[in-house]
Parts: sequence; structure tokens; C-alpha cells
Amino acid sequence: MIEKIKEILSKLDGIDGWKLNEKRIESKELFFIKKELDMNRAKDVHHIKITVYKDFEEDGKKYRGSSTTTIHPTMNDEDIRNAIKSALYAAGFVKNEYYPLVKPKVEIQPVMENTFSKHSHSSWMPKLTEEIFKADKYNNGWVNSAELFLDKINTRILNSEGVDASYETYRGELEFITSWKEDGESEEVELYNDIVFSDYDEKLITESVDEMLQISKDKAIAKPTPVLKDIAVILTGEPVKEFFNYYYDQAGARSVYEQTSIAKIDESIQGDAIIGDKVNISLDPFIHSSTASAPYDEDGHKLANVSLYEDGILKRYWGSTRFSHYLGIKPTGNIRNIVVEGGSKTLQEIKEGPYLELKVFSDFQMDTLTGDFAGEIRLGWYNDGQKTIPVTGGSISGNISDVHKEMYLSKETQKINNFSGPKSIKLLNISIAGVE
Repeated sequence: MIEKIKEILSKLDGIDGWKLNEKRIESKELFFIKKELDMNRAKDVHHIKITVYKDFEEDGKKYRGSSTTTIHPTMNDEDIRNAIKSALYAAGFVKNEYYPLVKPKVEIQPVMENTFSKHSHSSWMPKLTEEIFKADKYNNGWVNSAELFLDKINTRILNSEGVDASYETYRGELEFITSWKEDGESEEVELYNDIVFSDYDEKLITESVDEMLQISKDKAIAKPTPVLKDIAVILTGEPVKEFFNYYYDQAGARSVYEQTSIAKIDESIQGDAIIGDKVNISLDPFIHSSTASAPYDEDGHKLANVSLYEDGILKRYWGSTRFSHYLGIKPTGNIRNIVVEGGSKTLQEIKEGPYLELKVFSDFQMDTLTGDFAGEIRLGWYNDGQKTIPVTGGSISGNISDVHKEMYLSKETQKINNFSGPKSIKLLNISIAGVE
């Protein structure tokens, strides 16, 4: 199929460049209601996307238009030719500044080692299933439903400059709902969670399900979040990952080019007179078990480690070939794995004094353009300096410019898919809206 497409591309007039992305996905899927298997499904999917480029000049300035079309395996030669012609026509209306395509390098293509590849695809499903329900051991709590997916993905990237890169990865995902009902209570608490992974970790699933059951238990007995002022807020778990997206996006070449970034090379993103911890952030294309790990980006650019921030100071921008070309910098490619170094305080030290620790939100969001962040509290723990109680309801809001001059990162770290960094961060100057 690929050779057929390449031949058609070579015979069409007016194409100034092309890129082809192919994915072959072999998927195994299991659906459970409580511990009973409700559905067992398998799929084999073949995706092919072609991007064609059209160059033109206006007033002496060179532009490059592009358009992408999807090619289906059932299409014949004429269907493929017509789809590409339509994309080429559309590309003529796109007016982007000119940029080059990735050029090939003479190199040995990297092999990504993966435990899933050591045994047959389907043989992993019973083992992963066992690990889901190993944690389902409580009288008052249980796994209400679960959906388990494991994809084997073969990716190939080609372009008109001669790039031809390929690699194999896996993508696992577990979506599940936990329930908890206290004795004597009429209401049942249900919480949803979703974990993704790309390599086998014998502890990940069981520990994630067990943690969610414990959170469901605390949610069942949680009190309304009180009205609080001038108290430290500790973010733990998934919200920490979302929080650090601000620094990632601000360092992106695209954000700089589109003038939505305030980050400057060799300047501190946290400002002057920092009291707390300074951020140290790098990008690593090969974080273990991250579904974003890959040896190449979608343009075929080979990826390598990049240091972004050192003690809060931005050392370089990251970006694709296109946006790096616009800025006149060496491209890093699109790397989607973020590594943040741990900070100066242990979790015990971070929790000294009164605090509100928050782990589960209805939807915690960080606006990477403005630095505003907010979320509705589903579960947290309020410590008044003497005792700790689970709380729910209310919300928090703040802006990163008000908090990152004095924030504290835990020495203890966590890994959540494509994020490796502090388990908790302690923030001041946060607005807390209680419910009583």
C-alpha cells in the first residue's frame, strides 16, 4: 500500500513535498461489570495519513501551504489519487511562512525495549485482569466496572526528503469505576479513574485500583470543605502534573512564535527574589512506560533529551522543525515527556502546620497562556494543626505568578504516564471557596 501511494505521489504535478504517517494497531479489549467479563473484543486497524505541501510566493515572500488527508486500505488507485488532489488543492489556500521538512540522517534506528513484546499480545490480558481485581478485597468497596485495552502499535513515518523511520510501541489503558458504601448509609459513592501505560509494571494496576478504593472510602465520610483563609494548599498526584504544563507550554517554540509565551532565554520564569524551590525541568523522549515515549516525533525528527529550566532559568526552547525554523533555533522535535526534579522538602516537612491537601478534582485545569488555575474539589484532607479530616466540595483558584516565587516541591517523586516529578507541591496565596 505504501509503495502504491509513493508511486501516485511521484506522478502528480504541483506537489512540493509530502509526509506520510502510517499506524497499524492490533487491539485487545475486555469489558467487565464488577468481576464478570461482559465483552471480549479484538480489532486490527490500519491508519494512513498523507500531508501534501504547496509552495508559493507573494510580494517576494515564500509561503508553504499544507493539507492532510486520510487514506483507507480499501481505496483503489483512483480514490487515492483523487484524495491527494483534493488535499493539494486545499493546501493552496493555506498561507504559512515557509519551513523545511525533516531531512534523513545516516543512523541506526533505535529499538524500544518492551516487556509486552516478550509474549503474545493476547496472553497479557488474563494477567492484567488478575491485577485489577487483586485489589478488590474490601467489604464496603468494590470495582463497579472496568474497561481494559492493550494496543500494539507499529508506526512508520516517511517524507519526500527521504525520511523513512519506523518503531513499535504499546499502549495500555484501564478505565474503571470504584464504589464504596458505608454500613448504615443509603448513598453509595462512585469515582472514575483512568490510567495509561506502555510497558508492564506488576504494581501499577493493583496499586492504582487500591488507591482509588481508599479514596472512595474517604469520599464516603468526607465533610464539606470549610471556609478557609491564609492557609497552605498542597496539590498531590494528578493535579501536580497539570500544574507543570504551564512551564512546558511557555517554553514551546510555537508559543513563542505566536507570542503567547512570556518565557525568555536566560531569564527566570519564576521572577526575582525566589524564596521557595526553583524549578528544574527537562524533556526525556524515553520515560519508562509512558505512552508518549517515541524515538521520533510525527515529522520524523529523531528525539533526544533536552534540558529546559535550570534553577528556574529557561535554557532553551523546544519545538518542531517548523516552529524552530521560524525562530532560527535548532529543532528538538516534539517531545511530550516532562521530567521535573524533586524539591527541598519531604512530604512530612511540607505538611507542617495547617494545610488543605487536594488530590481529586472534578476538573483541575491550568491555563498555560495566563497562568490561571482552578478546580472543583472532589476530595481533599484538611489539617487544622492537630487533626486531619477528609473534605469535599468547594473550589480553589489562583495564578501561577502569585505562587511560584514561594512554592515547595516534595523530595518524593511520582510518575504519571508522561510526567515524572514531585509527588506534592505546597502553594501559598490560593483562594479557597468553602461550602459552609
